[in-house]
Amino acid sequence: MISNYEIARIFGQIADLMEVREDNPFKVRAYRKAAETIEGLTESLEAIASRGELEKIPNIGKAIAEKIGDICRTGTTPLYEELRAKVPAGLVEVMAVPGIGPTKVRALREALGVTSIEELETAGREQRIRGVQGMGAKTEENILHAIEAHRRRSDRWPLGKALPYAEGLAASLAERLGSLRIEVLGSIRRRVETIGDIDLGAVSTEPEKVMDAFVSLPHVKEVLVSGPASTRIRTNEGIQVDLRVSRPEDFGFLVHHFTGSRAHNIRLREIAERRGARISEYGIFEAGTDRELTTGEEEGEVYRFLGLPDIPPEIREDRGEIEAAQSGSMPVLIEADDIRGNLHSHTTWSDGAVSTEEMAAAARKRGHSYIAITDHSKRLGITNGLDEERLRAQMAEIDRLNAAATDGFRILKGSEVDILPDGTLDLDPALLAELDFVVASIHSGFKQDIETMTARMIHAMESGVVDMIAHPTGRLLGARDPYAIDLDRIYDAAVATQTALEINAFPDRLDLNDVNARRARDRGVKISINTDAHHPDHLGLYFYGIATARRAWLTAPDVINTWGLPDLMRWLEKRRG
Repeated sequence: MISNYEIARIFGQIADLMEVREDNPFKVRAYRKAAETIEGLTESLEAIASRGELEKIPNIGKAIAEKIGDICRTGTTPLYEELRAKVPAGLVEVMAVPGIGPTKVRALREALGVTSIEELETAGREQRIRGVQGMGAKTEENILHAIEAHRRRSDRWPLGKALPYAEGLAASLAERLGSLRIEVLGSIRRRVETIGDIDLGAVSTEPEKVMDAFVSLPHVKEVLVSGPASTRIRTNEGIQVDLRVSRPEDFGFLVHHFTGSRAHNIRLREIAERRGARISEYGIFEAGTDRELTTGEEEGEVYRFLGLPDIPPEIREDRGEIEAAQSGSMPVLIEADDIRGNLHSHTTWSDGAVSTEEMAAAARKRGHSYIAITDHSKRLGITNGLDEERLRAQMAEIDRLNAAATDGFRILKGSEVDILPDGTLDLDPALLAELDFVVASIHSGFKQDIETMTARMIHAMESGVVDMIAHPTGRLLGARDPYAIDLDRIYDAAVATQTALEINAFPDRLDLNDVNARRARDRGVKISINTDAHHPDHLGLYFYGIATARRAWLTAPDVINTWGLPDLMRWLEKRRG
């Protein structure tokens, strides 16, 4: 089984390799759009392909659908292999370095003969990059910093890649054995935003049979450790995977132990020791002996033995969850079903894949009560952003759609307006004040110093027309670090202006992250969890935003789009009033 993430990665690399070769720009754009669309799908492409419905997906035509079929069958496609043969292998990794796109790669290759990250780094250390046309000492410095950052990140996968990959491995193993209870454990189960390795746990009375099936999976590149209870492999993707097998009556202990975190488990072991017991992945035993005190098919037995309520996996980090469990103050964490509407979404008015009506229909189908259409403003030209005239036309369209609705569903008129480098907004504030919901965000000028960037965002919040700041730190997991910003001052300004901050659920953002979202909530900031949907399927990405919110200890009342429409509109009226 191959994940959507991996198929999207292949199409993204096809686009990059074609661009380095200066191939037809329309073809480059087609493959890049296909990659973006695929990465946001919530249903497996293999399942869609099996129904013969690939060409029903926006941005997927006949040629690209055929290549998807190739990848699903063989893991690759002839065009990809042909391009890789023509472009030096090291350039693929060079293009993965943040800030070094195909244009820079082409210039560096032509001027300096660079074909790998090592050669690029050497050229930078020898101060030869600054001599390339269009580049200077600052560009050279930025490239060297980007290489360092790339190496720090390259051994970790974002949750949005690791989780479906791990689930695919588990499904493949279960399919080979006919029937198998198998769980994804470790930091993936805690929904940590980046993953260093994968842990799987399975139940079986025939562990050797399970391990034989595991090491024979087509994903396996090498077997690192092999045994009847535990096997470690490295996959073709380069990630390490550990599989552990236990008896049914002990599976709860294995699940608990290898979900972690280590700090959480140590605290529980200390509690057990005070009760004259010891806890491990094998069970709960009397201290100093091998006498088993209880069995546990489910991990809740660990907490029951210790006199604690179950603690959700997402908050097992020793950040106060054990004290909350002991005092009976464990929060009721937000669930996906608590969400009533999406407040950050895009349509074909800017860079979305479908019309306003289609996006609203998709939100209805998911049981939402409202959706805010927040297409980009004019500054972001690459997205076909709206100027004042086009925004008024969109507002009129939304009014017509709302007038025709009979089910109480509401489309909110909105905008994702750019915060310009001086903190002013990209559209007329008087027009923005007529909208139902205004999102403001930064899409340029990421290298401003901390004082300038902080003042820039606060100035936007103080405009009186901004209801929410989107993806507040600007990071892209594995691709771009957060920009320099004083979040404590942002929290204070958000409280003073009653501006919500976003947890952007798109898997490569998860911004705010869990730590910052919890700090914001503790300071009194209201949070909104949104998918930044550019396609109807993106509405299903709430899973990742909810996971981040749960790690941040958020409850439903902390999040404004868990509120019904009347409560949301009253809050908006009050904050603007």
